[in-house]
Amino acid sequence: MKHILQSDVTKLVLYVVSCFLLAAFVTPWLYNAGMFLAEFTEDGGTNSFFDWLGGKARDAEYPTFFKRALLLSGLVLLPPLVFALRMSGGNKVRSNSPWSLYLPDHAVAPAHGQPLSHQPGGWLHLPVGFLVAGGLLFAMGFILLSAGWFVWEDEIDWPRALRKAVVPAISASLIEELIFRGALLGIFLRSFRPFWAILLLSILFSALHFLQPPDDIALFVDAGTPVSGGQVSIDPESAGAGFQLLKLIGLRFLDPLPFLHEFTALLAVGLILGYARFATASLWLPIGLHAGWVFAFKLFNRLADRNPELDPSHDILIGRDLKEGLIPLATLAVTAIVVHLFVRMVRKDAPANHRDAVPAKETA
Repeated sequence: MKHILQSDVTKLVLYVVSCFLLAAFVTPWLYNAGMFLAEFTEDGGTNSFFDWLGGKARDAEYPTFFKRALLLSGLVLLPPLVFALRMSGGNKVRSNSPWSLYLPDHAVAPAHGQPLSHQPGGWLHLPVGFLVAGGLLFAMGFILLSAGWFVWEDEIDWPRALRKAVVPAISASLIEELIFRGALLGIFLRSFRPFWAILLLSILFSALHFLQPPDDIALFVDAGTPVSGGQVSIDPESAGAGFQLLKLIGLRFLDPLPFLHEFTALLAVGLILGYARFATASLWLPIGLHAGWVFAFKLFNRLADRNPELDPSHDILIGRDLKEGLIPLATLAVTAIVVHLFVRMVRKDAPANHRDAVPAKETA
C-alpha cells in the first residue's frame, strides 16, 4: 500500500483529480469575471487587448470557461506535482539532443526510450507523420463524400478554414506531445514496462480528451429559462455550477455509443503516438502524426458535414465526424500499420552508432 501511495502514477492521478475539482470550484468565478469584462468592453473604447478579450468572453459558452479554469488549475498545481516527483534538481544537459526533455537521472528509465535521443535526419519524421496521418484521414473523408455519407458545405471560406486548421494543429501537437509523450511517458516508464506505460498513458490521454459535456443534455442558461425535454439546466452564476458540469461530463461514460465512437478512437490515437515516441526515442514522428490528424480533422469539418438524410443504421460505421465510428477506427488501424513499417525502415537504415537509441521492440 505504501508503495502504491508513493508511486509517481498515483501522484499523477491525484494531480488530475485535483485539477478537475479546482476547475469546478473556479469556473463560476471565472465566468462572472468574463461576463463583467464582456459588459465593460461592449461599447469599445478601452484598449485593443481588453476589447478583444471582452469579445472572446461574450462569444464563449460556459464549457469554454471550464476548460480555461482547468488549464489554470493545471498550471497552479504543477509546482506541487514537480516537488512531489522530486524533479527540481540533478539534471544533466545532453547537448547533442535537440528534442531531449532534460529529466534528472532518477526520472530516466534506461533502455526504455528515455531520454529522447538525437538521430540524423530525425526532423524528417515530422513531415512524414503529418502526411501519413493527415493524408489517410483526408482520404477517408473523400471516400465518405463520394459515397454520399457526407456532403459539402454550401459556402466555404477557405482562408478561415485553413486558419482554423493550422493554428490548432501546431499548438495542440507541440504542447500535448511535449507533455504526454515527452514528460508523462518518461514518468510512467519509471513504474511500468513499456507496453503498460504506453497503454496506461493512452487511457489517460483519451479520458482527458473525452471528458467534455455532452451537447444533448447540457444546456447552460439562467435559472428559470425554459428548456426542452431531457435537457439539464444549469445556472452559470451559481457556486455549484462547475460541479454540476463535472456530473454531466461523467455521464458521458454511461452512454455506450459515444464511448465506443470517441473514446476508443482517442485510445487508438494515444497508442499510435506512444508507440511512435517509444520506437523512435524522439518526438518528431508523434508531433507530425498529431499535427496531421488535427489539421485534417479541423479542415474537413469546415468543408463538409454528415448527410442529414443518412440512415441511422450507419451510426455504428460513422458518427457525426471523422473520429466517430468503425470506419475511422479502421483508418487508424491502417495508420498504425504504416507507422510500424516506417519505424522498421528507419531502424534498418539508421547508422550503427544510433541504433541503440531506438528500442528493437516493445517488451511486455
